[in-house]
Amino acid sequence: MYNPLEELHPYEKWAINGLTLVFVLVFAGLVLEILEISNPLSEALFEYFVDPIRGESTGDSGYNNYNTMTYAIVLGLFVLAMSAWLRGLGIDPSDASVVALLPFVTWAAFGEVVEDAEMFGPALSPYFVSPGIHFQAAFWVILAGGIALTSQRLRGDDDESAENLEGMAMILVFAQFALYGASISSSHRVGLFDIDMTPMFLSTAMGIVFIRISRDSTSNFTPVQRLVYLVGIGGSMIFLGALASYAFERPPEQEMLWPLVVVIVIPSIVAYQMYQYGREASEELSRHGLVAGILPPGMTDEDYSKLTDSEDKDLIEGLRTRATMAQPLVFLAVAGQLMDGIATWVGIDGFPGLSEKHVVSQKVIDAGLWLNGELGIEHWMLDEGVWLFAIVKAGLAGLIFYLFATLNFEHRERHLRLLVGVAMLVVGMAPGLRDVGRLVLGV
Repeated sequence: MYNPLEELHPYEKWAINGLTLVFVLVFAGLVLEILEISNPLSEALFEYFVDPIRGESTGDSGYNNYNTMTYAIVLGLFVLAMSAWLRGLGIDPSDASVVALLPFVTWAAFGEVVEDAEMFGPALSPYFVSPGIHFQAAFWVILAGGIALTSQRLRGDDDESAENLEGMAMILVFAQFALYGASISSSHRVGLFDIDMTPMFLSTAMGIVFIRISRDSTSNFTPVQRLVYLVGIGGSMIFLGALASYAFERPPEQEMLWPLVVVIVIPSIVAYQMYQYGREASEELSRHGLVAGILPPGMTDEDYSKLTDSEDKDLIEGLRTRATMAQPLVFLAVAGQLMDGIATWVGIDGFPGLSEKHVVSQKVIDAGLWLNGELGIEHWMLDEGVWLFAIVKAGLAGLIFYLFATLNFEHRERHLRLLVGVAMLVVGMAPGLRDVGRLVLGV
C-alpha cells in the first residue's frame, strides 16, 4: 500500500457527512415526487436541477445560480471525501494516476458532443449532460478500479494477471459499446439521423486492439491505473468513432476547422514548455526521494517551516518552482484552463449566435462588454467581451501553478493534492474539448 489507512482529518469527516446529507435530500425529493406528495423539497429539486438537465438534453437550457453553487459545493465535498477513501484503499497518488484518468476527460468531452449532435436516444441523452456525465465517468472509473483492485489482491501482479486485466478491459469496453452503441443505433433506425456507423465500429475495434498491444507502454502503471486507463481509452474511441461517423456524413466546412488547431495547439505548447523547463529539476528531486510540494511522512507544514538546517529543504526550495512545472498534475491543469478560455473566446467571438451557459462565466463576459463600451473596443474578435473571460482563465491557470508551487501537502494528503489537480483539470479541459468539438462539427 502506498499510504495506509490513517486517522481522518476533521474536514474529511465533515465532507463525508455533507455528501451523505446531499444524497439523502435528493433521494427524499425524488421519492416524494414519485409518491405525488406536494412538498417544497421536490419542487426545488425539479425546478432548479432536474428540469434544467432535461432541458439541456433537448437543447441548451443553461445553468442557474442555485445549481451552479450546489455543483461547486458538491464537487468540493467529493474531492475531500474521496481523498480519504482513496488513501484508505491504498491507491497510488502519484502523477501516474493523473495520466491514467486523463482518457476519461476525453471520454466525457466526446460523449457530450455526441449528445449535442443528438445521436443518443431519448433514454440516454439526459445522462450525457452535466452533472450526469460526470457521475457516469465516475461509475466507470470506480468499476474498473474496483475490479482491478480485487483482482490484484486475489491474483497478485504477474504476466497471467496482466493478461486477465486486458480481458477485463475488453469486457468493460464491449459493455460500453453495447450500451451506447445500441442507443445510437436505435436513433439511427427510427430515422432521427441517417449516417454510416462503420467509422464507429472501426474506431471501437482500434480501441480493442490498443488494449492488446499496450502492455509495454503501460508497464509502469499499477493494475488499478492500467485498467482505468484502458477502459477510458476504449470508451473514448467509441465516442470518437461516433463523431467520425457524423463528420463523414455531414462534413464540416473548412472554416470550421481552424478552432481545432488554435484551441488544442496553444495549450499543448504551454504544457510541453512547462514540462521541458522543469524536467531536470523534477528528476533531481526524484533521485533524492523527494517530490516538490509533498512533505516526508510524519512531517507537518509547521514542522517544515521551522527547519533551519536541512539539506533536503534547501534542495526542495531551490528546485520546487521548476520541478512543479514538470508535474503532469500541474501542467495538464494549467493547459485545461487555457483550453477552456480560448475555446469560449473563439466560439463566441468567432461564431456569431453562440453564447455562454454558465452563470459565473457570463458575468465575467458581461464585465468584458462593459469594458468594451468604456474603452471603445470594437474589434470583431473582442466585441463580445469574451476576451476578459480568456484573461481570467489564464489568470486562473497561473494561480493553479502558483498554489501547487508554494503549498506543502502532508504525506497523508497526497490524495487530496491529486484530486484537487484532477478537478481543476476536468473543469477546464472537458468543457474546452466539448466546445471545440461542437464548433468543428457545427452542432
